[in-house]
Amino acid sequence: MDSTAIIVAVITAVGGIIASILHLFRKENREDHAIVTEQIRLVHRSVNRIGDKVDSHLIWHSEGQHGTTTRRDQKRTAID
Repeated sequence: MDSTAIIVAVITAVGGIIASILHLFRKENREDHAIVTEQIRLVHRSVNRIGDKVDSHLIWHSEGQHGTTTRRDQKRTAID
């Protein structure tokens, strides 16, 4: 058997193994990317909700409803 043929076969086999390993890493990377993307979306929604609450609170203050009574006091008065 020719030594050239053996070398070519070994190179082809090693190349196939490397290609398979790279394919696995790419698949894992896509899965990790999907997980990270979803987590970023969750954080984004949370930040937006907090921003909305802060905006509402600032409006509450700007409308002059921050006098001596608290919301809890206002609720108690409404109940009584």
